[in-house]
Amino acid sequence: MVTNENGSICGLPSWTGIARNDTVAYINDIFLSVVNGSFATFAFLSNLAIIVAVIKNASLQKPSNILLCSLASADCLSGITAQPMFVVWRVFLQRAQLSCSHQVLIFDVYYTLNLITTGLSFTIFVIISFDRYYALSKPLIYRANATKRGEVVGPMIVKIPFFFMVTMFSMSLPI
Repeated sequence: MVTNENGSICGLPSWTGIARNDTVAYINDIFLSVVNGSFATFAFLSNLAIIVAVIKNASLQKPSNILLCSLASADCLSGITAQPMFVVWRVFLQRAQLSCSHQVLIFDVYYTLNLITTGLSFTIFVIISFDRYYALSKPLIYRANATKRGEVVGPMIVKIPFFFMVTMFSMSLPI
C-alpha cells in the first residue's frame, strides 16, 4: 500500500474510503456492485424504452415530452457509463490494499463520467423548469408557440451545451 505525502492512499482522495481488508467490507462492496449493476441495467433499458416510445409515436412528440426524452437520454447515458464505472471502481478498490495500479485512472474516469452525466441531467432539469414556468406563466403564448413546430423547444436545445458548460464549471469550483 503506497501512501503519498498528503496522506492519501494510491493517490486517491482521502474521502474515497479505502476498504479494510476484511470479509465484511468485501461482502458489502460485492453487494453494492451487484445492486448497482442491476440498477444500471434497469436504468438503461427503461430509459431506452421511453426514448423509443417518444420517437415511434408522433402523438408523444410534444415540446415537453421532447425535453423529458432528452432527460431520459441523459439517464440512459448514466446507466451505460457512470454506473458500470462505479461497479468497476468498487471492485478494484478492494485490491487497493494489494496494488495501486490503475486505481487513480479508474477513479478519475468514474468521477468524470459521474460529473458529466449528473451535470447534463441537472442542466436538462433546469431547462424543463424554465419550460414549465413559461407554460404556466403565459399559457396562451406558450400554447400558440408550442403548436409551431420546434419554436419553443428548438432554442432551448440549442442552449443546452451552454447551460451544461456553466453547470460543469460551477461543479468543478473548489469550495
